[in-house]
Amino acid sequence: MLTIALAGHLCVDLTPDLPGTPRLVPGELVEVGPLGVALGGCTANTARALAALGHPVSVHAAVGDDELGRVARDGLTDPLVRPALEVRAGATSYSVVVQPPGADRVFWHHTGANATFDGAGLDVTGLDLLHLGYPALLPALLADDGRPLAALLGRARAAGATTSVDLVVVDRQTDVGRLDWRSLLERACAQTDVLSPSLDDLTSTLGLPAPAGATEVLALADELADQLLAWGVAVVLVTLGDQGALLRVAGAERLAAGGRALAPLAARWAGASLHLPALAVERTTTTNGAGDASSAGLLHALSLGAGPEAAARLARACAAAVVSGVTPDAGHVAALDPDLAALLGVGPAPAAPLPLPPNQPRARFYAGGERLATFRGQATWEPHTPEDWVGSVTTVRGEVTTGLTRLPSGELLREAVERDPVGWLGAAHAARWGADPQLLVKLLDAGQRLPVHVHPDDAFAARHLGAAHGKAEAWHVLEPGVVHVGLRRAVAPGELARAVAEQDDAALLDLLHEVPVAAGDSVLVPPGTLHAVGEGVVLVEVQQPEDLSILLEWRGFAIDGRVHGHLGLGFDTALTAVDPRVLDEEALARLVVRGRPAPGLASGLAAGAEAWFRLEEVAVGGPSGPADVELEDGFAVLVGVEGDVVATGSGGCTPVARGATTLVPAAAGRVRLTGRGRVLVARPPRP
Repeated sequence: MLTIALAGHLCVDLTPDLPGTPRLVPGELVEVGPLGVALGGCTANTARALAALGHPVSVHAAVGDDELGRVARDGLTDPLVRPALEVRAGATSYSVVVQPPGADRVFWHHTGANATFDGAGLDVTGLDLLHLGYPALLPALLADDGRPLAALLGRARAAGATTSVDLVVVDRQTDVGRLDWRSLLERACAQTDVLSPSLDDLTSTLGLPAPAGATEVLALADELADQLLAWGVAVVLVTLGDQGALLRVAGAERLAAGGRALAPLAARWAGASLHLPALAVERTTTTNGAGDASSAGLLHALSLGAGPEAAARLARACAAAVVSGVTPDAGHVAALDPDLAALLGVGPAPAAPLPLPPNQPRARFYAGGERLATFRGQATWEPHTPEDWVGSVTTVRGEVTTGLTRLPSGELLREAVERDPVGWLGAAHAARWGADPQLLVKLLDAGQRLPVHVHPDDAFAARHLGAAHGKAEAWHVLEPGVVHVGLRRAVAPGELARAVAEQDDAALLDLLHEVPVAAGDSVLVPPGTLHAVGEGVVLVEVQQPEDLSILLEWRGFAIDGRVHGHLGLGFDTALTAVDPRVLDEEALARLVVRGRPAPGLASGLAAGAEAWFRLEEVAVGGPSGPADVELEDGFAVLVGVEGDVVATGSGGCTPVARGATTLVPAAAGRVRLTGRGRVLVARPPRP
């Protein structure tokens, strides 16, 4: 996929729920509904839509050092979105979104820190595409007749990137509105490869009257698109509200000079001109963010190498998804326009293994993440991202989508499995468990020792939490250290509760066995077993698909355990999930499997683990082993441990190098591993 950076306007949207058209009568109290607080603006909206489509992006914008700045910094939580926000002294930009039922919205906007954003700190090296949003709300870029704006775009183009710009309605009664916008826009267009404004954006920017009817709308859109191409833009997509969208494209020579995103498409896109009517939606929920979603669809289509009609259709469908109140992911978009299903990879489970990008929830309560980046061969990492959730249909507890795996198509794995459980999980599995994979895999980097904690069993989880599973887990060690597992002595009545109440971490840790572990070792942790992972350990974890942890200690961690440590049950109830039995040395030894297999052989987990999940390390190649290994069919998650291995299913293949994570649908059949290296194969229990 293309490397895309989104830069420019970012704000916090404050949206009161309005029962009707608001009245502004001095001294009058007006009853309204709850206040919605969300991150908005071009960069945030476009980032969310691109991430929903499965496309990673970075976001570059300025926020203030106030409370709304914290909201903005905390709002970019999708693992596919990398925030690069500049914190400035002063207020964060915000918009009060006034949207009465059945009417278009009005914005009461404060520019705030956006006034200082000039893009000077944005590193364009290696970028394939730079998308700049709402320059009219970025005064620093408009100084000196817009030369900083043209300079930023020119710098990106000089580095080989494709430049993209989205406009916004200009208030002609403001200082910004009184600028010479025709001159500003003409100068910017000379450095812009893709422009995706609405017709309202263009008419307000150029000081033109709004067209009166449908015929006039199309005629004016045609005229303005021609003008924008004459000023130097290569691709123009003008959204027309209920009249759809107009796409106009320059000639092949201009496209060939359009940077890494456009140049490869020059022959297919040259001279394209089309008008698409609007997609019908069952209900209109909001128009806020629809234009940004349209831009995201266009950019994603460029990344996929789509043709001009498919690109315009994807842009249109993404906007329609937002208008109808759903996320513009591959599944929802393909439902709105089924002809896009093939482009987005939506359909039955594929017959080939699928590579997965990192899926690391942000702001976890313990440190880590650097060693996962090293394991994957990545140069950068974020603090407090110690877990990568692989093949996940499970959310972080209390979250709506955080933790869920997105497929390369952008569709959520959970939705794909629900649509085709047999293709993804196999007929026997689906007959017993339906669309429940019965498995979650994580990569974990303990940047600090994890707190002593415990997970409930199935019965406790069902009785007290209404959950479908408890949480058994097992670890396969990638980097050595120590782990702490199971009670080594009997605990007197009330002793555990006192240690928790007093936060006596030394006493809690002293209750547990300390177990040195080396790379290749595995440890089974049944439900109810107290445990902790030592600092520096890196491991692959297989577990039942729930996020259920009871924390016995939290001092020194970024979490208030008195509030969040007991799953909302209170510690009197939560601590009954602990198995009070002593784990003697013999029983402990049965939970630990030591060492790595010889080439061509497999080692797994301790006896009994197969009731919850399966995990084995498979060695491929080498002087004494076979050149390939055939796996049994069925749903699986592969993690590359070392070497270079290729996984081939009935419909294609994918590399599984060190640090790579790969999803194997049942539809792929009996996957063959070739090459030389070691691969972890995680599976659900046998049906």
